[in-house]
Amino acid sequence: MTKRQKMALVATVLYLTIMTIGMYVMSHESNYKYPDPQMMNILIYFVFFAVASSIVIYWLFFRGTAFKKMKFNLWILEFLIFAVVVVLAQIFLGNYKNADMHLIWIIVATTLMVGIGEEMLFRGLIFTAFKEKYGVYIGILVSAGIFGFLHGTNIVGGAAIGATLFQMLSAGLSGIVAAWVFYKTESLIPTIFYHAIWDMSELLGTVAPVKTVGILSSIQISFETVAAIVIIAYIIKKLKSGERNPKVKLAK
Repeated sequence: MTKRQKMALVATVLYLTIMTIGMYVMSHESNYKYPDPQMMNILIYFVFFAVASSIVIYWLFFRGTAFKKMKFNLWILEFLIFAVVVVLAQIFLGNYKNADMHLIWIIVATTLMVGIGEEMLFRGLIFTAFKEKYGVYIGILVSAGIFGFLHGTNIVGGAAIGATLFQMLSAGLSGIVAAWVFYKTESLIPTIFYHAIWDMSELLGTVAPVKTVGILSSIQISFETVAAIVIIAYIIKKLKSGERNPKVKLAK
């Protein structure tokens, strides 16, 4: 195991431990159950330290690997369109008249940190470390698998087992797409932006629900699921043929 792989796993254990403790405190000490939006009043403190741990390890051992000059990919356009439409719909169609604005800003701050921290950890650290050792395809599968597993901590926060298993699967498939986009663009900026907006819209939907956002999210989930299945099938085919990395087309 390489030094970067070890540090990526250390970062994963730290993040998982901090968030598990946060979920326990939220559920057993503050009596908030996942996905009650009030839980963010507690989790924001744990998220801060979890994200900080990933940023520190990235800075010490992975600096320069996740924020290269961004290459254009059609996924950037898809992410941008979805995020912009969702944000505009949430801002202009959401009913904030009787909403708790303090909670809303807590949600915004927390989901922004989660977007940064989890993309830094799962794509910037784990994918990078395993890609260097085993190739792009294994890196994608490992990072997505661990990303899905992380969401199992929701059970500690009081989430139903069935809903948690579904979220773990959904997150794993989303992680396939995110790792692929990171590989193609060589930058975490698109996935950080998309991840933060996604989590933000999901939680704001429990405070100031917007029907349009719910419909768009359902369409996006279906789209990502199909894309992830296609990518998985492609990866399995390549691995069976003994190929560890996509072939680079040489300029003529």
